[in-house]
Formats: sequence, C-alpha cells, structure tokens
Amino acid sequence: YLAGIALWVALLSLAGTFLYFQQANIVAAASDDPAVRTRIFATIDLAVGILTILVQLIATGRLISRFGAGPAAAFLPAVFCLGFITLWLAPALWIVIAFQAVQRTANFALSNPAREVLFTVLEREEKYKAKNVIDIVVFRGGDAVSGWLFFALRGAGLELGAISLATVPVTAAWLALALALGRVHERRTREFVKGT
Repeated sequence: YLAGIALWVALLSLAGTFLYFQQANIVAAASDDPAVRTRIFATIDLAVGILTILVQLIATGRLISRFGAGPAAAFLPAVFCLGFITLWLAPALWIVIAFQAVQRTANFALSNPAREVLFTVLEREEKYKAKNVIDIVVFRGGDAVSGWLFFALRGAGLELGAISLATVPVTAAWLALALALGRVHERRTREFVKGT
C-alpha cells in the first residue's frame, strides 16, 4: 500500500516535470520578452489560486465523501492523460496555459487532499515515517530523475509531441493505480470500523 502511494507520487512528479518542460519550451517559442513570460506565468498562478479556493470550498469534501479517495486521486492522472493528448495534437500556448491551470487546480484542490486521506488507514508511526520519505525523497527525487529522463528523450531526438504521446500510457497506468489504492483504502477502512 505504501509502495503504491510512493509510486503515485513518483508518477505525479514525472508528469508534472514533463509538463513543466513542455510549458517552458512552448512559452519560450511564443515570446522572448521576459515581461510577457512573467504575465503568462502570473496568469496561470492567479487562475490556479482562484480555482483551487473555489473547488475546495464547493466540491472537495463532497467529492471525496461521495466517490472516495481513489477516484478523487484518479482525477489528476485523468487530467494529465487528456492534457498530454491535447498537447500532442496541438502544442499551442493557450493549451499549455489551460492544461497547467487545470492540472494544478486538480492537484491542490482534489488529488492532494485525497492522497492525504489514503494515509488515514495507517498506524501513526508507520504513517509519519512513510510520509516523510514519500513527500521528500520520492517527490523531490522523482523531480530530478524525471528531468534527466525528459532531457534524455530530447537528446534521443524525440520532439515535444512525441514525448507528450509517450506520457499518455504512463498517466493511464497512474490512473489505474489511484483507483487500486482507493479500493485498498476502502477495504482497510471497513476492517478498521469492524475492529472498533
């Protein structure tokens, strides 16, 4: 179960890093003016902040309560899957802006809280030891490894569209993993309720 959560986080790191480098390339191609680039990134950050607050106030608790932690955690890989397909078809600036805004909102407002819910069925000591390793070593290590992988793929001659397309099966597997983690969480929750 913990290895599954760690893999979920590693795949989040991979998808996020790949999108970050896609964004950097697309924004750089759109403008070489630092002021324009700053406005683009500020627009994304503003949209993410507003959307995250709205979703958390209106929907997060209801969605996790109704559908469970697994489907809520699976929403982010679904966003990445659709986003990378869209980037493969049309690597345009407005698409990368919308993709970043939607994926970051989905992460902060829904999938991150759902991931935290997955830890609720663990013993206290197990949870705190594992959480530190997953949140620091796996996530930050995943960033570094994903960056190296992205540049290795570029060095091997893959264009941005090909990298987007190659990431789609990874995000589909990530989605399946999230649903599987949700089923295990539900089972452990039932076992805990029976035991009390």
